[in-house]
Amino acid sequence: MRPEVEQELAHTLLVELLAYQFASPVRWIETQDVILAEKRTERIVEIGPADTLGGMAKRTLASKYEAYDAATSVQRQILCYNKDAKEIYYDVDPIEDEPETPEPSADSGSAAPTAAAAPTAAPVASAPSAGPAAMVEDAPVSATDIVRTLVAQKLKKGLTDIPVNKAIKDLVGGESIGNISH
Repeated sequence: MRPEVEQELAHTLLVELLAYQFASPVRWIETQDVILAEKRTERIVEIGPADTLGGMAKRTLASKYEAYDAATSVQRQILCYNKDAKEIYYDVDPIEDEPETPEPSADSGSAAPTAAAAPTAAPVASAPSAGPAAMVEDAPVSATDIVRTLVAQKLKKGLTDIPVNKAIKDLVGGESIGNISH
């Protein structure tokens, strides 16, 4: 094959591949829905030069899945290997133990060590514990409590500020309730 024909074919192939790439829909939203909702993935690690897809996933979590995760007690991590290597490999910093202060030794023949020991802080006696905590009986959570909790979270109010007898429209005080539906 002649070099001119090879170059023309390579050019045509490149143009066709780029046209296909640009014409094909990006299905990132559906991919995130499968990963986050159907599979309930709790830990996503992006391997790449930048935290591009991880940033998009974080925004999607904040806008679409925050209430869902709170209601189902799902705690997610979106990590990038460039920034979060310690969390990815579970590499924790060792906790340094506090150096123990040596207790003053008492010399029976001299009164001077007791005078010198006075400026040092004596160990503080901790308050005696009140005993084991009382057992709390498990009780089912009502649907009303769940809805009130989700509404309180979305409105950034306390649970006591969400009365059962008020409509959401009344609780938001005329503001848009579009964000609460997500």
